[in-house]
Amino acid sequence: MTAQMRFDLAALLRQHNLSQKQLAQAANMRPATVNAIYNARVERIEVSTLVDLVSGLRRLGVNADVGDILQVIDVPDEAEQAARERALRLLGGEPWGLRAAGSAVLAEVSGPPIEELLREHRGPES
Repeated sequence: MTAQMRFDLAALLRQHNLSQKQLAQAANMRPATVNAIYNARVERIEVSTLVDLVSGLRRLGVNADVGDILQVIDVPDEAEQAARERALRLLGGEPWGLRAAGSAVLAEVSGPPIEELLREHRGPES
């Protein structure tokens, strides 16, 4: 697994019907910087930049924090993803294994209710 940054600034601005220009002005930042973060075209970001973004969003009435802008997510590497796909193919596409034919139809069951069987198996309740 590899950790990657995911920027959610675009979704946050859309959700609150705000423009990049409004945020840049409220955060006292260059519009190009806001645009780069909005379009996730950054490899790293300064803590002060995140603080400025959060401050700008709050000035615009958005109760935001750093986690609303930036998240670290785990991304499976190619070998891990290929192994997962192979395993699912072997299991018939179901993570818990192949489905038995006709398993979608409920069958009539006879015998004591499961509660009685469990009571016998567990013993008397105290």
